[in-house]
Amino acid sequence: MSQAALWQVMKMFKISDIDSLEQIYEGATIRLASGNEKCVTIKFNTGVAQGSITSLQLLNIFINALLCMLTAQNANMSHGLQIGKDQKGDNQRDDNDYQYNNIGIIDDISIFADTPEGLQKLLNVVQEFNNGLVWNGNHESL
Repeated sequence: MSQAALWQVMKMFKISDIDSLEQIYEGATIRLASGNEKCVTIKFNTGVAQGSITSLQLLNIFINALLCMLTAQNANMSHGLQIGKDQKGDNQRDDNDYQYNNIGIIDDISIFADTPEGLQKLLNVVQEFNNGLVWNGNHESL
């Protein structure tokens, strides 16, 4: 997860104190060394701080926005995964029938498509989302 994309998502949702979080993450570094050896300081621009009280909330904000963006890409799929019908096939009202193209839990997502081209389209959405390329001022899909 790109931190720059996370800050964009949070700004889009008008979440307060983003500047403070950006400053905290901007100064976060790590140094790895065994014994007294010299090492390089590494600065991270992806992910969230391990063990931070805010990490789960930040990850949820990002993942939920990504899943919404993927859902908006749903294009007449027939993969058989759907919501709205019970297991026996009863209650088959059309207004409840919904086929989905993603599922997510915690920090894992799975995407589904009928064709390799459809899957590539969804993978492109994930890459563009993480790169912050989806923020063109048009956010109806979220």
